[in-house]
Amino acid sequence: MCVILACPCNVRPNAQTLRNCERANPHGAGVAWREDGEVWWMKGLDADELADLIERIEGEIVMHFRWASVGEVTPKLCHPFPVTPCATTRLTGRAQAVLFHNGTWTGWRDALARMPRHRITDKLVSDSRVAASLVDHLGPQVLNRLPGKYALFDRNGTELFGDWREWGGMKVSNLAFLPACTPSDYFLSSSGFWTLDEDEEPF
Repeated sequence: MCVILACPCNVRPNAQTLRNCERANPHGAGVAWREDGEVWWMKGLDADELADLIERIEGEIVMHFRWASVGEVTPKLCHPFPVTPCATTRLTGRAQAVLFHNGTWTGWRDALARMPRHRITDKLVSDSRVAASLVDHLGPQVLNRLPGKYALFDRNGTELFGDWREWGGMKVSNLAFLPACTPSDYFLSSSGFWTLDEDEEPF
């Protein structure tokens, strides 16, 4: 299913939340942030690596945990993908904008066949990678016509497409990562991290 977490500058999920996301979506994580007027990304991470990284990043961030519904299980197909003609699969880099996707787009093969041939030329393809290239080709409004949920993260802000939920001070694309508990099992600490209430055991 995947899950996307869009986090304001003063909110970060704690390590347990990241591990829950990874347990539900075990095929790799990625994150994007803004620095020096550009969007930076890093992907192919596990939950512990991501927890360490986001502690050192300032400002708004968006994270993604992948469930490989389309495309092989490889760090290169983790999210995000830069919004460029080829939507490169590099594990880290800088771009004007990147795209995260939660859901499955069955029409990606037809779209890829109709796109200019110079765009995605290798065989490491997923619906999400094609969507990033399509946004570069046609503009972000095309995401209103595609199934699923998307986070378009650029130098100036974040645009969310689809039906999102508020949770823990963040916008999340779904809540399927939550274990069998209720939101009252959590409280928001002064640091902006979600933590287990009182003396409860971790999941």
